[in-house]
Amino acid sequence: MMSENKEKLKQNQYANSGNFNARIHLHKSFGTNKYPWPFWVFDQLNQAGHAKVLELGGGNGLLWMANAHRIPEHWNITITDISSGMLKDAEMNLANLNRNFHYEVIDAEQILYSDSTFDIVIANHMLYHVENRGKALFEIKRILKPDGTFYASTVGKRNMLELKEMVNEFDPHSKYDKVLGTLESHFSLENGKEQLLEAFGDVQLALYEDALLVTDAQAIVDYVLSLNGMDSGQMILDPGCAEKFKDFLDRKMELSDGKIHISKGSGIFICKR
Repeated sequence: MMSENKEKLKQNQYANSGNFNARIHLHKSFGTNKYPWPFWVFDQLNQAGHAKVLELGGGNGLLWMANAHRIPEHWNITITDISSGMLKDAEMNLANLNRNFHYEVIDAEQILYSDSTFDIVIANHMLYHVENRGKALFEIKRILKPDGTFYASTVGKRNMLELKEMVNEFDPHSKYDKVLGTLESHFSLENGKEQLLEAFGDVQLALYEDALLVTDAQAIVDYVLSLNGMDSGQMILDPGCAEKFKDFLDRKMELSDGKIHISKGSGIFICKR
């Protein structure tokens, strides 16, 4: 049975890809690294020839949309998510690609596949949502082939630091620190390796260098609003205060040559059994 927290997350945050898209827009439009994150993640997937691939928490299919021209012809790809709404968006987005995609609603803590099924398993910025990560990691290890690879991306504790500071300056009562700080503490660049080594014998970390230089205050407002409901329905920014928050950000931009700098910290753990 799905826990109450998972159900709230699915209903409030991931019923469809709307909130996810607002966050992607900010990173895609204002990132200083001009080599896109989905390209970089795909570069890490070191597998030639035939492969069975499972993506956990695949969202709207962004990884595969971005890399459509690069997907090996003989890959068999299963995209999963805890939200059927997200999967419907993924299926729609990938409908025109001539590739072998399958879609399934799956909880990472209970993966209903046989042992040693997949060559590649991907968890892209999603393990911090998993309540029992230990159970999920051993499930992932179980379904990996002996020579398979697990790829788990996440963020660091200083990711989006300036945004946290601005939200707290605007509203000292905001739940931003509680919600995002809690998520990052669950599974981060700093503590992820220790957790992964409980299940995997070889864990390496690759870092993606990036930052944001944002010139559109509305993009930040939309990003922060998209975080409402990320943790047990907690409110990050009252939608009724969105216009005041935009004015606050516009003033910040006026004082800093028309842009706001936001630090980022992202990377991917590459794990072997």
